[in-house]
Amino acid sequence: MNIDTVIKERRSIRKYQTKEIPQKLLEEVLEKALWAPSGTNKQNWELVVIRGKERDQLLKIVSKSKEHILPHLKELFSEKIIEISLQVFKNLGGAPVVILIYIPNDVIVYERDLDNQGRYHLEFNRFNWLLSAAALTQNLLLAAHSKGLGTCWMTGPKYVEKEINELLNITDKELVSIIPIGYPDQSPPAPPRKEGVIKWVGF
Repeated sequence: MNIDTVIKERRSIRKYQTKEIPQKLLEEVLEKALWAPSGTNKQNWELVVIRGKERDQLLKIVSKSKEHILPHLKELFSEKIIEISLQVFKNLGGAPVVILIYIPNDVIVYERDLDNQGRYHLEFNRFNWLLSAAALTQNLLLAAHSKGLGTCWMTGPKYVEKEINELLNITDKELVSIIPIGYPDQSPPAPPRKEGVIKWVGF
């Protein structure tokens, strides 16, 4: 696939086949993800790849995040879309593998009445790490699609981060997102793109 096709045809997959992903294929996708740009080239990300009984334990924890994400979904979507969105929280669509994206844990103490510059100064590291993790995640999604695999970028499980970290014995990292990955068992339509979001200056 060329890059245009990969970008435009990638979809969020919420239902997967039970077919296992070959280890070599998974390694190829992850290797491409790690070529993402990162703030000041720190590459301060960590990926945790889970399958088997640990994945099953993770599913039980992730399912608890539905109650937290539901109020946000109700503000944005119809009942039908909400039902589809929540389905993936039940069992991560049956994906055989789950990837968790982490960054260093940076505790920020905010002062009152900070201006934008002051706030950015305090948030500089975490801001860069989050953007870097997002770039890595996009690389991962596109690389997976180019290899015939599906993914779903999920941030809702952040609500149950404490339990997830306890399961994985992680104490010094911040969870950014989790990504189920596997062979798609659905072909969702493309949602329309918003217009009028580009502002041209000096053209």
